[in-house]
Amino acid sequence: MTHNEETRKRAVQQRSTSSKRRILDAAVKVLIEEGYAGATTIRIQREAQASRGGLLHHFPSRDELLVAAVHHLAAERVRDLGARTDWPTPLGDRIDAAVEAMWQTYAQPYFWASIELWVAARIHDELRTALAQEEKVMGSMVRVATANFFGAQICAVPAYPTVRELLNTSMRGVAMTYTFESRDPRTDPHLVEWQTLARNLLLSS
Repeated sequence: MTHNEETRKRAVQQRSTSSKRRILDAAVKVLIEEGYAGATTIRIQREAQASRGGLLHHFPSRDELLVAAVHHLAAERVRDLGARTDWPTPLGDRIDAAVEAMWQTYAQPYFWASIELWVAARIHDELRTALAQEEKVMGSMVRVATANFFGAQICAVPAYPTVRELLNTSMRGVAMTYTFESRDPRTDPHLVEWQTLARNLLLSS
């Protein structure tokens, strides 16, 4: 392959990647704003300013596109949080910071996009199948990132897996109430309660 051919190939790949990213971003935006029923391929195509052929080239089905879009955004955010290194040294402060970082993930756009898909999957078999496979991958990524939040010493505490899941289920429930009452998640009173609970269970083990 000549140098010019390699250059053209890279340019095509870059355009394809850019097009795919634009479609994924558009799909998440439409899903959050208009819900599962309103997130049609035509609406997403218009938002992404993409051709019908370009959209179908990357994603043959709407459900495949929506699942890929949500998990693309979630994976990006989880990787960013998991790469953080400026954690406090005292264990109590580290726990507080880790719990706050966990709660931040429930204030992200991908959480609401995920909720749209979870609810729709209850009565859509194909969506449920596609979503279940991706959720396993995402669940593993979240556990790795959360372990980085708390650090090796806290993760070695026998109660850690139980506390982690307790926090996640509680945070998910509280985040859902934001559907009806808009609040600042940074000042949510539950945050202090979660931090206190985590300190009590993880430092006393």
